[in-house]
Amino acid sequence: MRFDFWRHWSVRARLLCVTVIPLAYMFCTFVWYAYHSRLSEVREEMAERGPLVAKVLAESSEFSLLSRRYDDLRLTINGLLQSDASIDRIEVLDAQRHELVQASTRAPGRPDARYYEAPILKRLMFVTMLAADGKPYLKDKPAGSSVAVETMGYVRVTMSPSAMLVKQTRRFYVELLVASMGLLVCALLAWQLSQGLNESLQASMHKLRAADAEKRRLIRKVNTAVEDERKSIALEIHDELNATLIAARLEAQRIVDVSPAGEVRERAQSIITLALGLYNSGRTLVRRLRPEVLDMLGLDGAVEEMVRHHDRAGCRFTFRAEGDFARLESGIGISAYRIMQEALSNIAKHARATQAAVALSLDAQGLRMEIADNGIGFDNALVSSGIGIVGMRERVAAFDGRIEVATAIGAGTRIVIFLPFM
Repeated sequence: MRFDFWRHWSVRARLLCVTVIPLAYMFCTFVWYAYHSRLSEVREEMAERGPLVAKVLAESSEFSLLSRRYDDLRLTINGLLQSDASIDRIEVLDAQRHELVQASTRAPGRPDARYYEAPILKRLMFVTMLAADGKPYLKDKPAGSSVAVETMGYVRVTMSPSAMLVKQTRRFYVELLVASMGLLVCALLAWQLSQGLNESLQASMHKLRAADAEKRRLIRKVNTAVEDERKSIALEIHDELNATLIAARLEAQRIVDVSPAGEVRERAQSIITLALGLYNSGRTLVRRLRPEVLDMLGLDGAVEEMVRHHDRAGCRFTFRAEGDFARLESGIGISAYRIMQEALSNIAKHARATQAAVALSLDAQGLRMEIADNGIGFDNALVSSGIGIVGMRERVAAFDGRIEVATAIGAGTRIVIFLPFM
């Protein structure tokens, strides 16, 4: 069973759940407590009233039982049944628990009926008589007692909670109605609050998305401006500096050709060597500023050339490319080239890897790049800007792409980048 189904909910639905679920829990708890409290009150009231009714009826039935006036006793019992709806049945039993008088209500069988008994006591009062000599007459009087008690029967009162339950049920319904209205009011308030918070949050998210989109546009513009400036500098170096160096080398070569052996010819030869070294440095600088191979061979060919340049005895690289890279936009191509340049430079400088793999694939959705090595890895949580991951993330974010860095200490590094078509 999945427990992350709420991740697809809207912010408003989450706010409502956070607010309403505790309220619903409190409502259910209150209803359960109120219901069981009312049942408990009914039981307590039955436990108090039943013995009291039985005792009072037993005390008032002594004379009727002695005189066998059962009709009067039956009238008293019927009157009591009519006046108290909680009494279901009253029975008068003799000392051997044989039924003498019984009366019950006409209501159908009532659940949870309970009965309570009280003895009917016959009390014999001894009156002190004076003898002829003025002294108390004590014949046949029990020693130490002026009253003799004898059980002559029992009164059994059967109580039914139905009537009391009706009263308590009404109270429970009133409490339930009040609680339901409170829950409804709280739910409406939560709905209004969630609506206001949702609108505010949506507005903030809209502004944040707009700011993020503006940031991506700014990064793309800055990267484009940087690449244009690099291209301009590369052209200046190629057209002006390198052309001047070639001219200087040719002039020095003429001096060598027309000069006899000696110091002048040696100095001219030194100028040729220096000019050639500066020319090669200029060419290297031009390739770094604006990789000509990217314009000539495309992204796949440029990356393959870069991989071949980094491939050496210490770390062996493999390269794989899929797709038609001729239709790749130049902006995405130069950014992908710079990202790949940074990733391979990190492997060469920091990874201490013996094997690395580079893969490019282009489809209708976008460009996917994957760089993996078996080096020492690093702690992704403690990565610093010097490693270059931050710059790579910014270039990827500029095109609304995704970058995933999977690494751990001693477990190598795997970087997967996806740049969608804009």
